[in-house]
Amino acid sequence: MIFRQLQHEEGACLSYILGCTTNAVCAVIEPQLDIEPYLEFARAKGMRITHIFETHAQADHLSGAMRLAHVTYAPVHYHESVNAAFPVTKLRDGQTVNVGNIQLKILHTPGHTPDSISIVVTDTTRTREPWFVLTGDTLFVGDTGRPDLDGDAEQLYSSIHEKLLTLDDSLEVFPTHYAGSVCGKTLSPKPSSTIGFERRFNPSLQFKRKEEFVQFVTENLPVQPPRFHEVRRFNLGFLKEPPLERAFDANAHQITVEELKHLMDDGHRPFLLDVREPYEYEICNLGAHLIPLMQLPTRLQELDPTKGIVVYCHTGRRSQRAVEFLIESGFKNVKNLVGGIETWARKIDRRMRRY
Repeated sequence: MIFRQLQHEEGACLSYILGCTTNAVCAVIEPQLDIEPYLEFARAKGMRITHIFETHAQADHLSGAMRLAHVTYAPVHYHESVNAAFPVTKLRDGQTVNVGNIQLKILHTPGHTPDSISIVVTDTTRTREPWFVLTGDTLFVGDTGRPDLDGDAEQLYSSIHEKLLTLDDSLEVFPTHYAGSVCGKTLSPKPSSTIGFERRFNPSLQFKRKEEFVQFVTENLPVQPPRFHEVRRFNLGFLKEPPLERAFDANAHQITVEELKHLMDDGHRPFLLDVREPYEYEICNLGAHLIPLMQLPTRLQELDPTKGIVVYCHTGRRSQRAVEFLIESGFKNVKNLVGGIETWARKIDRRMRRY
């Protein structure tokens, strides 16, 4: 079996290609809108793309499933609960799909969305025991999928505890996102794990009682992806034109602490936006306008989209999410302070180093 994980920095997404060398066929899981990497991989390996899988109708990024199906004639597989505007192959819980000598077992794992699935993968040329599980947005490294994008926290608990955590601890876990995605709260930058490691160390999995789990996964959620209902409708074929402009260059929307200091010294002080919590602001701040990240969608009227804005938080992770949200909301001249106020304190103003 050939297995390849592709990382997509924009949106912190992960997609996958797995192939059977004996039969020269392969499957693509969670394809991005740019389908050329999958086509190039298949050409290089002399394989045909015969299956396309979506673990759920994505809401945070644009899917390339329809494009890939048009070029390869491979069917697009979704859970049977999905209603799509183009032909899809419906999957049911417990079903197995063979891609050459590779066996894929479908687990219906709702909670992040009603149609979420996980895929347990077995290389039958080596063993009849599963090798790894593709968990979509149900289980991440260090986190679980957020349940507020048309999902259900109680279903998420059942999917994890009654299905995923019944798998062997040795199984590798490959999710659809890593740190930087808005689909979870505390995702790890590590793009894979094991069931056993997550069982022991994932904060969301330390609660045995459903009520405690539900409270934990519904608290302090990040801002919802812009127009996520429209994104999902596009991915399911109900919209012809993409509702998001995801083609912006993320690097063009970064500013270092040295660059910000130079601007301020020259008298070109941009509008500073602090997206931390009030208690953090009280400890240390740059005299910025404070709007905590979770309040940003309801307080956009406090910002002027015609002015240059520099957004910061403690380390730059929350502010990067804020920058992406602002860009999708129509703000053009907005930048993320790389490293946040922590880096500012270390490199620019050492009086703040204790922060």
